[in-house]
Amino acid sequence: MPDILHLIKIRAPIERVFQAITTADGIRNWWTREADLDEHVGGTGEFRFSAYGANQHATKVSIDELNPPTRVVWKTISSFRPEWSGTAISFDLREEGSTTVLLFAHRDFAQADEIYALTNTGWAYYLVSLRQYLETGNGAPSPDIDFARMIR
Repeated sequence: MPDILHLIKIRAPIERVFQAITTADGIRNWWTREADLDEHVGGTGEFRFSAYGANQHATKVSIDELNPPTRVVWKTISSFRPEWSGTAISFDLREEGSTTVLLFAHRDFAQADEIYALTNTGWAYYLVSLRQYLETGNGAPSPDIDFARMIR
């Protein structure tokens, strides 16, 4: 099964990076302003994307693993992208000098098709948004920036 992998270095303490990916307030600053996220294993998260049109699109995850401040794993329960259902999303963090190295993975896609390619491009964009948020205070989450419009 195809996996998406990205590695990005962020000039921010590991604890700040962990907070940005494990809290609704953090996610609202780099991925989507419309986010709810439990902060414990067994909890759930819901990420909504109204920028895709009049109907709001949502992705729901379960929080399968939280190992502060080094690892987060979500399992996709449902998504407006059916290809995401059953996939796993992980964030692995490590300190490297004054930076945090983030190894991101979105695993278990059924096939490497157009949605897989679109998802890969989207994650690259939003991980740069995460870095900008942590390094400058200003990310580019949906709907502030309409990623869907950028790729049409």
